[in-house]
Amino acid sequence: MKKALDENIYKTIVENLGVEIFVSDGKGNVMFVNPSSIQINELDVDNVLGRNVRELMDDGYFEESSTLNVLKEKKTMSVLQHLKNGKQVIATGVPIFDDKNNIQMVITTSQDIEAVNDLVKTLKEQEKEIDLLKRQLQKTSDLDVSDPASIKVKSAMEMVASLDMPILISGEFGTGKHMAARYIHYFGKRREEHFITVNCISADPDFLEQEIFGREKYSEEGKLEVIIQGKLDLAKDGTLALNNISYMPPSIQSKLFEYIDTGEFTRAGGYRKVRSNARIIAMTGMDLKSLSETGMFMKALYYKLNTVPIVIPPLRDRVIDIPYHANQYIGKYNEKYKSNKVLNKDALGKLTSYSWPGNLIELDQTIESAYVITDGPVIKGETIYNVIHSGDEQDQTKGSVYCEDIIPLKDAKHQLEEQLVKRAYEVYKTTARTAEALGVNQSTVSRILNKYTDGSKQK
Repeated sequence: MKKALDENIYKTIVENLGVEIFVSDGKGNVMFVNPSSIQINELDVDNVLGRNVRELMDDGYFEESSTLNVLKEKKTMSVLQHLKNGKQVIATGVPIFDDKNNIQMVITTSQDIEAVNDLVKTLKEQEKEIDLLKRQLQKTSDLDVSDPASIKVKSAMEMVASLDMPILISGEFGTGKHMAARYIHYFGKRREEHFITVNCISADPDFLEQEIFGREKYSEEGKLEVIIQGKLDLAKDGTLALNNISYMPPSIQSKLFEYIDTGEFTRAGGYRKVRSNARIIAMTGMDLKSLSETGMFMKALYYKLNTVPIVIPPLRDRVIDIPYHANQYIGKYNEKYKSNKVLNKDALGKLTSYSWPGNLIELDQTIESAYVITDGPVIKGETIYNVIHSGDEQDQTKGSVYCEDIIPLKDAKHQLEEQLVKRAYEVYKTTARTAEALGVNQSTVSRILNKYTDGSKQK
């Protein structure tokens, strides 16, 4: 009984193993082929069993036989076989000897070259992803900040990284909220999983809902036909970072609250509950508490997200870190432009004396502009000053707005509105970013720009 059981187990293993197994006797007569061998070689079993390997070669099933090589050399042999159906396989034959050292049978296994190549390609892609993650981790782990405000925030991020709960990161536009989100992810226990971001500024709520939660489509008979996975599906056990969450429509806020509360969600157009284990990190440049108190943001969702708030100070409040960030950007552009430039002491002084309304993004753009217009290896203070104040026509304090004269209050408001939006747009380059910095809707920025300009350069 035990022997029969063992034989059945062996038979099950051999028949279900995803590798071709081809067995012949000591003269090359075929004794056994498993289902994988039949599939790969496209064999007719009834026309193969009992026939000699040489006959199969004559019939063109394969050009070279590892079995015949083994019978000739009396040792394990591997060959590259070109099969009749056009496939290529690596076949390895292993001799089985009897008591008199004669070959009793030859067991040949083979793997489809295409499948092996696909595996190699997958491994190479994974190596690239791992290398990218290492470089990203290096960037996020290299926050060698000195300013007390920055050190306090960094300590808070390291503390929440290990806590498996939603996180809310607040701060002015360009302060580095996205970098903070990555820092929390890569120093938490989900570091080996996906980090996926979604920008909640979208003109189409339906598109945003599908992007986050995915979509299901059903036939007229109610049968599920199509599933489109959303970012919440793709994040799986990793992190889903939601940027500009203050712009998320109320209907989507409700679905997000349900997911954070229960770990389940429904896709757009669907009714089935779907589970995910993704951690939510939300980012905003606006005061969510005030918005929730006025009914412009779901209060329950705000409290869910704000369990451990992280507030990134503006760059003007962490002046000590400006030289560090500036030199980081110099390193980035040295690599990008294949050069080796440095900032002199006067240039660093000009950088630290500026208020940076656009924070790190404006600093980055300033460094690149100064970099590309500098001919020699040293970027000087005069160059930095000129880049910062380029376009200042009325004064040398970039970002200031003023009235030209004593005029009616209504007219003064229009002047200030025009100046403020135009200057913010010069810094932030897009209407979405300008809106976030000014704390208004994107449509408001577009309307004002269209009112005072031709609107042709809006993004």
